[in-house]
Formats: sequence, structure tokens, C-alpha cells
Amino acid sequence: MVSDAGHVYAGGSSVSDSIIAGNSQDGNGDTFYINSGGVITSAYVGSAAALIVQAGGTSIATTLEAGSTYDVLQAESEICFLPGSLIKTPSGITPVQDLSMNDEVIAYVNSIEVIRHITWVGRSYCTVRPHLPDDEAGYPVRILKNAVAEGVPFKDMLITSEHCLFFDGRFIPVRMLVNGRSVFYDKSITSYDYYHIETDEHAVIMADGVLTESYLDTGNRQAFYQHGKLVAFTPSRNLTWDDAAAPLDVSQQFAENIFRHIEERADQMNLPHQNKTAELTYDPDLHLLTQTGDVIRQIRRQNGRALFMIPAGTASVTLMSRTSRPYDVVGPFIDDRRVLGVLVGMVTLLEGAASIVVDTHLTQEELAGWHCTESSRTMRWTKGDAVLPLGLSSEMRVLSVEVIAAGPYRQHKEQPVNLKFAG
Repeated sequence: MVSDAGHVYAGGSSVSDSIIAGNSQDGNGDTFYINSGGVITSAYVGSAAALIVQAGGTSIATTLEAGSTYDVLQAESEICFLPGSLIKTPSGITPVQDLSMNDEVIAYVNSIEVIRHITWVGRSYCTVRPHLPDDEAGYPVRILKNAVAEGVPFKDMLITSEHCLFFDGRFIPVRMLVNGRSVFYDKSITSYDYYHIETDEHAVIMADGVLTESYLDTGNRQAFYQHGKLVAFTPSRNLTWDDAAAPLDVSQQFAENIFRHIEERADQMNLPHQNKTAELTYDPDLHLLTQTGDVIRQIRRQNGRALFMIPAGTASVTLMSRTSRPYDVVGPFIDDRRVLGVLVGMVTLLEGAASIVVDTHLTQEELAGWHCTESSRTMRWTKGDAVLPLGLSSEMRVLSVEVIAAGPYRQHKEQPVNLKFAG
């Protein structure tokens, strides 16, 4: 099948028969979309063409011609309402799935109600990816009735994790307010349709009694297919938060204030935790792994430094440790979802009477298992398995690693493994 452009939707598949090639009539490259739940196998993507795999879609054994584009979109692109969300309109409240283009909705400008016209209604489908962290897996967020205030929302609200709510003149993604009690990932829902509505201007609208946002086209419109009556649509430039009805604020100070307010209401409502809370530890279980698979444990720790004996003939090691995301172990009001191991500062090698500074982790940007250096360029976070070149030596050496920060980490049940130890 030679395709100019198109979609594979949930439940659909294309196997060994898709050629995405050439330029479309408007002179732009053709684009083929694999929606959540759709599968494409052994596709050929020609020069100037593009294959876009939406979150939850699958592409297997794809062949890419030079000049082609292959993008995999993450769950962050899903910013929507689930069916049953009730949108405030001039004639009352209407389920989001019943709204159509040219319908009117109530928007809020400086707390004053104004009428906005719907210019587009999109619908798509999500299949949850349970192997990913909850905020990236696609689970919808359930906000219980009265979670924010009495009657806010006036019924349970279901939205995707990146959907923004409106507080104090600013937007905030709901994932930053998840407390596991009154606002939580509903893991009973593993696949669902979702909807969004665009108004003539990006707007603050009301759904289920909660102030939230209309659709802001930041470039993911093709994640949807148009719901309702089809019309010709002239694409415009992708928008940014500079075009939004209000600023996006993901700062800890702003998010934590709202989080704590909602948490206090959960206490007053005596709501239980929906999911088990993990125990935390500050022990990073820091050790080394050699190129031959040998494990090297610390010989001691002093003054914030971990010391290791490095066998002769060892040219590089991997710093191994537990990992965690600040978002998970400190709180979702911290917008840091990096997987962090330990924060490493100065590294030195003691060889005989010589002390050799090892600074590759601070000077080499592209180094496996490391995040970007911090602004001071004197420290750098590992990802839990960071390669550290040492240079080859025929002598046994002592490696000193300065650990500036570590943890907390989620405590997981240890699984028995067979390890080789150096020495």
C-alpha cells in the first residue's frame, strides 16, 4: 500500500504493506500517524515523508530513507477530557462528547463570563502503558467530588495527567496535584476515548465545576481525529504558552501551595490512600561494575567520599546505584521527573604516591549514564549506571568519588541475583 498520508487507529494494523513516500500536493512531506492502540509493521518511510507514532502506538521494523522523519510522541501529548466531562455552556452543562463545532461555551476573562465559539472538536484513544511511571503511562487522573472546595468539582472529574487546571490566574498540570487520595491515577481504567475542544481564542473554561483550559494547539492536533461534522481546516502555526489565556506555572512554590490545600481537604474528608505508599531509603547502594561484569564494593566512606579498590587492568567502571525521581519521592509538586542516581562532584585516583584528578564526567557532555552537568559544572547527576573512564593501568589503584547528594529512593524488595565480585 503506497500512502500519501493517513492514520492507523486503535485495533488497526498495517503489516509489510505500507510505503509512505513523496510530497503531498501542498508541497509538504506526507505524514502517516499511528494512533494509540494502532500497529504498523515493516513500513518504508521515504525521503521527505514522516511517520509519527502517537503515545500508545506501535511501530515495528521500520525502514527510514535519508531525509525522512520518525517521531515517537510521549504521554505528555494527551491533554484532554474523558467522556462524561460536563462543559459549561450558555444553555447549561453539556457532555464534552456531545459538543460540536460552532457550539458556544462559557469562558472566563478576569473572572467575567464571556461566550466563546468552538472551532474544533478532537477525539482520540489511549491504551495505558503500565510498564511506565504512572504519570507517563496514560492512566487518567480522577479528581473526587469536592476535592478542591465544596462543589469543586461537583462530581468526580476524569482528565489526562497533563491537562491543566486554573488557579489564581495561572494554569498547572493536574499531575502536579496528585496526592493519591482525592486526586489520583485511576488504574481501573486501562483504555479510553478522550476529547478536547478548541475555541476561537485559547480560553479558561469550566468542566465539572472546575476552571480548566480549552485546547491549545502546540503541534499535537494530529494525535486526534476530528469529532463530529468534517470541515476543511487550514493549519496555522503551532502555538506556545505565550499564546495561552494565562501563563503556565510549574514552580514548586505555586504548585505546592495548591497541593497542600487539596491535601488538607483530603484530611478533613478522611480519605484513604488509593495506592500503597512505598518506603523510602537514603542508602544509594553505590558500587562499581567493571567491563568484565565484576562488582566492586566500597572499602569505606569518609567525609562524603566513597572509596573503592580498582584492580589492575581496569580501564573504566560504571557507577551503579539506586535511582529515583524527585517527582515520586519528594512530591509531584516538584516538576523534576529525571531519573537520578547520585550527584557526583570531584573524582580522584590514587596510584602509588600520585593523586590524579578524573574530570571526564564534568568535561565530556556525551557520556553514557549521566545527566547534563549542573550550571556550576562542578557536579553531575548519574542515571544510576554512569560510565566513568579511568585510563588503563597495570597497578592497583584507589578511586575516590565525592557524593554530594543521594536519595531518597523508593525501597524495593530485593531480588536474589548472582554477582561476581572483584578482588
